[in-house]
Amino acid sequence: MNRTFLVALSFCAAISIAQPVAAQGAAPQSKLSVPMEALPRYGSLVSAWYKKPVYDTNEKKVGVITDMLFSGGEVNAIMLDVGGFLGIGAKHVAIPANDITVTEKNNKTWLTINTTKDIVKKATGYKYDAKEHAWKQM
Repeated sequence: MNRTFLVALSFCAAISIAQPVAAQGAAPQSKLSVPMEALPRYGSLVSAWYKKPVYDTNEKKVGVITDMLFSGGEVNAIMLDVGGFLGIGAKHVAIPANDITVTEKNNKTWLTINTTKDIVKKATGYKYDAKEHAWKQM
């Protein structure tokens, strides 16, 4: 799933910065894509969130981020792995991306959400369908 995630992330990043290119055969209007000289402005890195725990407002672990769903170059939903023991019996739930925030306290930073583990455990579960490369409702 890591490879699929990285491919999807790369694809979304490319789409969000890509410029329209003329059809082949119209070489004078084509634009060659070159590496960026400077990074565009951004708010956070996917690597700072992926496989990271998410805590409630009482600093109790709610789950772990296992995937991010992109659309139009923006993260729309976060897939959280909740429950289970050592990955067995865990359930994946979708959380709106805007509901997760970065919290700082005592020189530490972590991800938080204003909910409880019990509420998240009762949410609709999803399973990743590797054949279709999509999350399906359980």
